[in-house]
Amino acid sequence: MKNPHAKTYTVTISGREREDGEKPFTWVVDAGSEFLAGCKALGFHSDDQDEDFENLEIEEIFEGVPDPNCGYYWNDMRNGAVRR
Repeated sequence: MKNPHAKTYTVTISGREREDGEKPFTWVVDAGSEFLAGCKALGFHSDDQDEDFENLEIEEIFEGVPDPNCGYYWNDMRNGAVRR
């Protein structure tokens, strides 16, 4: 169940993959603040890419979801989405 005070944020994170020229990953999460959205997305990215937090860098955070014509894929982790 979504926190009624939570907002949707888009968080773009790069890790060590940037050293190989790979583009950053973008996560969409629900959180009570921009700070908490960053923490949540860092956790998803660290788990998904098996990377230590010190190798991760938040590139961008904004409120809302990416534009439908943004030109990049994003991982929707809102509403209790389960990682597979």
